[in-house]
Amino acid sequence: MFHSTDGRARRGGTGRDPFGSVGGLAQGSIVLTLDGALPVEFLNKGDRIITRSGARVLRGLAARTLAGAPFRIRPGALGHDHPCETLLVAPGQRVLVRDWRARALYDAEQALVPVEHLADGTHIATAREMCGLRVWSLIFDDEQVFYADGIEVGSAARVAVPA
Repeated sequence: MFHSTDGRARRGGTGRDPFGSVGGLAQGSIVLTLDGALPVEFLNKGDRIITRSGARVLRGLAARTLAGAPFRIRPGALGHDHPCETLLVAPGQRVLVRDWRARALYDAEQALVPVEHLADGTHIATAREMCGLRVWSLIFDDEQVFYADGIEVGSAARVAVPA
C-alpha cells in the first residue's frame, strides 16, 4: 500500500497526477527489464519491466518535450547510491520514499511523492538549463513502481479512451 500525492492510501489508480502531470524520465535514464538494464528511449510496448510487484508488461510509452525545466536528482540524494547517477525527471514524476520524508510528509512508512515536493535546491533541484528536454512516461495496465537509475519511481496507468 502506498500513500500518493493526495494523501490517500492506494494500490492502483488512474495514474493521473493531481498537479496535472504524469511525470517522465529523461533520455538515458536506465530502467530495469527482464532483458537487462535499458535506456528508457530503447523500451518498446510489450517489454517486461521489473516492478515492485514483479515483472509487468509495458503497455505503452508516452514521449513529450517539456515546456519547462526538469528536476535533477543528484547521486545519493535519496540514500546511499540512490540514484547511482544523476537522474533528470519531469515535474510530477513520483518517487517512492521509505524514510523520514515519508513520515514527515504523509505520516507513513512509504509514500509516492512528486519530485517537486522533495526538492531542496541542492540535491534535488530544478535544472533550468535543461528546458525543452524530451521525457518518456511508462504506461502499464495499472499503477506500478519500477526502477530507474537505482530509485523507485511511479508509473502512469493506462487510461481508457472513449470510443
